[in-house]
Amino acid sequence: MKQELNFKHFVSRTENGIRVMMYATLILSLLILIYKEKNKISSYKIAKIRFANELDMEITKEIVLACDGSISKFNKWKKSHYT
Repeated sequence: MKQELNFKHFVSRTENGIRVMMYATLILSLLILIYKEKNKISSYKIAKIRFANELDMEITKEIVLACDGSISKFNKWKKSHYT
């Protein structure tokens, strides 16, 4: 976990923050293992890369659909979520 999912860099130094980070990392690790098994991938690293790429594509697709494919709606959405 520490090596493959960068668990060594803590976002928070509080006990609760570290616990949340640990659980999130464990959940991600399990999702990657399930993805690896389901797609018959032999390497954990390859599964991690493919999982991240597919997740990125799905998130992008959902944003485009939510904005009706309109770049102006996307820019408005981005501005409201990241400012």
